Amino acid sequence: MMDKMLNVLLQLMGVDMSVVTYSDNETAHVSLPLGIIEGGSYTDGLWGDVTLLDTDATLNFTCGDLYGEGEFYFGEGTVNLNYAPGNEGLAYTNELEDIVTQRIKDLYGLDADGSEQGMQGDDYLSLDIYTELNEPVAA
Repeated sequence: MMDKMLNVLLQLMGVDMSVVTYSDNETAHVSLPLGIIEGGSYTDGLWGDVTLLDTDATLNFTCGDLYGEGEFYFGEGTVNLNYAPGNEGLAYTNELEDIVTQRIKDLYGLDADGSEQGMQGDDYLSLDIYTELNEPVAA
């Protein structure tokens, strides 16, 4: 069943198996290129303004039967970011988060929102990844 769900997800995103590696038979790691996110200053975040260097960004997430319950889930998504030296802000809740999540939607049809601030790193943006499949997938 997990393979069938993964195949539906890949079709929805318009990509093939080349973006997938398996950590076991029930869990897949997906790595999706997002292209260059332009360096500069990004504002309006609850955790300060961000100064970013040009970043060749990639969305990484796990999916599959993550909890051993026989159901398909998305794990935490992360997007690498090249914060500039001396940067004190976070992309979480910042206009930079909006740019990243919109790019994910535009390129792959996935929805994403910044995850809790405590899960953010000094070189990535943590995201909750989700999608609404139009049709149920039979096992």
